[in-house]
Amino acid sequence: MAPQLKNKLELAFVLAIKNVKIRYKNSLLGYFWSLLTPLIYLGIFVTIFKSRFPEIENYPLYALTGLIFWNFFNTTSNQILTSIISSAGVLKSINVPTLIFPISALVSSVINLALSLIPFFVLMLFFGFRPSLESIQIIYILVMFCMFTLGFGLILSALNVYFRDVGLLWTTIIPALFYFTPIVYMIELLPERMQLVMQFNPIHQFLSAFRMALYTPDMAWMSLGSYGTITALGFGFLYIGYSVFHKLEKGFYSHY
Repeated sequence: MAPQLKNKLELAFVLAIKNVKIRYKNSLLGYFWSLLTPLIYLGIFVTIFKSRFPEIENYPLYALTGLIFWNFFNTTSNQILTSIISSAGVLKSINVPTLIFPISALVSSVINLALSLIPFFVLMLFFGFRPSLESIQIIYILVMFCMFTLGFGLILSALNVYFRDVGLLWTTIIPALFYFTPIVYMIELLPERMQLVMQFNPIHQFLSAFRMALYTPDMAWMSLGSYGTITALGFGFLYIGYSVFHKLEKGFYSHY
């Protein structure tokens, strides 16, 4: 690994650790706050929708496996989106690669996810999850999901520097995207036309992959087509996101 790249990655990791510490500074519950949102949603959906979706076997586990990774995408995309604007003071005073800040936002979210997966894993076992050899797929899926989220976030963060409306628009869109994604319901319950439309939702593709690895009734090896889809989404969005970010980066300073 080139020394320059190594130094950049080390800096991103240091900033990520700092972000995690600052986020929970003087907090009594610490990182357990990251569990609160998906657990509240889980309680609401299990209470209200469990009887509405009898077709879904082991509904609590189905909902939980969707909520964990949706919460990761929701939190991470918002943090990456604001990472450049919130670091404007540092970027103006110190010569540091701009890309470090979105990457550090992703790394801090991954650290947070890793910590939260421990209690979530216990909860999943309680709901009937039984690890199998197929569960190892989660590693590759998560790597592709992180690449996709970073690429998507880079587009948002770059545009947000020029147009602050992007941040406001995203906070408006993402609640709607939650219901447009089969997180707490099955895609098969939608009309056939909507099922076709849903195939163009990249979050749905990743959640389907996660459930192949973690959701007991459907636990199986993904098809080559599924691997190809999430790989294309991961590398494709990262490439597009980096290209957009790199092209717009030259004008960041004048728009801070």
